[in-house]
Amino acid sequence: MAETNVPSIDVVICHEVTSLVSCTLDELAQRVPAYSWAQVFASVDRLSRQGTLTLRRTSRFGFVLSIGSDPSLTSLRKAGVG
Repeated sequence: MAETNVPSIDVVICHEVTSLVSCTLDELAQRVPAYSWAQVFASVDRLSRQGTLTLRRTSRFGFVLSIGSDPSLTSLRKAGVG
């Protein structure tokens, strides 16, 4: 059986945020329907703690995501993001 290369959720999310420049958490979750909201949230949390994504609060319950300036972004791009 042939092995398929399935990108990790982190790579998929970085690709989506890069293509959108910025987006809300809900917009991102809608753009990656293969993953649950909880998976998207966990990945965004992990990527923002690493500095790969920037998470900015816009209102009491609203957040906007954009690409951060962490050097680890280079390794994600090499894995297929951009």
